[in-house]
Parts: sequence; C-alpha cells; structure tokens
Amino acid sequence: MRIYVLGEVAVETDGRLVRERDLPGRQARTVLAMLAVEVRHGATTEALADELWPERLPSSWETALRAIVSKLRRSVGPGARIDGATGSYRLCLPPAAWVDVDAAREALHDAETRLASADPSGAAASALVASLLARRPFLPGSYGPWTLRQRDRVSELRLRADECRAEALAATGDFVRSAQAAEQALALDPFRETLHRRLIRSHALAGDRAAAARAFLRCRDLLARELGIDPMPATVAAYRAAIAR
Repeated sequence: MRIYVLGEVAVETDGRLVRERDLPGRQARTVLAMLAVEVRHGATTEALADELWPERLPSSWETALRAIVSKLRRSVGPGARIDGATGSYRLCLPPAAWVDVDAAREALHDAETRLASADPSGAAASALVASLLARRPFLPGSYGPWTLRQRDRVSELRLRADECRAEALAATGDFVRSAQAAEQALALDPFRETLHRRLIRSHALAGDRAAAARAFLRCRDLLARELGIDPMPATVAAYRAAIAR
C-alpha cells in the first residue's frame, strides 16, 4: 500500500488507485492527510475539527466528522482501516505500507547520515530523493492551522535536503551541480549564510570566479537591505579565498 499526501492525495493498494477526485470531498482529503501524517499516534477529534472548520465549529461538528470518516473508510480500500477511539481516530496500515512524507524524512535522514559518514555519493542520491518528494505541494488550497505547520515542516525538509545535496556534490567534486543545489536551497531561505558560502565556494572551485564574486555581492546586498547587517566573517573569508584562486 502506498499513500500520497504530497501533491495529489491518493491511496494505491493491490493495483487499485484512489485518486483525490475519487475521495468524498475536500474535507475527506484533509482527514486522510492528517491521519496518514499522524499515523503513529492518530489525531484527536478536536484537532481534526479545528482543521476542517478553522473559523467556526458547526453545532453538529461531531456528527459531521463521523460522517466524513465513515465515507473515507470506504475509500481507503483493503489493507488499511480507520479505528475510532474515544475522542480520536487512527489510520492503521499494513507493515509494508509506504507514506510519501515519511519516505522523504527517511531519505533526508539517510542523506545526512551518509554525508557525516564520508559517503557523499550516497548522500547526494538520498538527498535528491528527499528533495524531489518535498517539492510537491502539501494540501494546496487548504489553510488550516495543522496544514500550515506541516507545510512549513515540508519546506524545511526540502531546504535541508537541498543543502545536504549541495555539500555532498561538492565533496564528490561536482561543483557545478553543487552550486545549482545551493541556489535551489537559497530560493527557500535566502538569509542562510552557510548556503551563500557553499555557493561562493562551489562557483570558485568550478573555475567561475566571476560567479563567486556575484554570489557574495548578492549576499552582502541582501543582508544590508533587508536586515541592516554585514555578512559574517566566514562569508567574507570565503569570498576572499574564491577571488584569490
């Protein structure tokens, strides 16, 4: 069984694919995503209700939630079930089930572990898997409190994956693709100076001192304009080393 919550919410089991449009409405999509992400501990009825009706709870919200879950049970297909306990619901999956957001987290953990263990090629491969999964949007069109928190977590996951990949590729000597990965990460967090330093060094090691200089000037101007500060001494040192090559 495979459950997708990044991009289109869907369930695939025994060759049968239940796509988002086949689920009983947008609210069912949200409930399935919450139960899949919180698969280890489940979700309380209050948390589900806050997500489904963030502005105002209907007077009969408990009945409405039970109806949504009942319809969703018929959609998840064989091999999985939704158990209800007092004040909570939990999605129970078979042992070999795969959930894309968990796969992204596991790939990132593997990438960072491999990078720390001097396996940059393996780290780059796993970081790419994590980044590709995390690039897919999380519940687009939804803006409940839980969704917004998860969206931030997915964005941070992708940022870490791209930064890890930039470092790993540099360690393999692929400085051009290292710079590309650093640029992708900077698009998510333009104020992270470790990424600016990686970009400066990768451009320089790729033989493009002009690009390294432009990367430093962009960092310096951004920090001055937006934060009113200078780059860290380590960033200045990276720039000076780059242009001295």
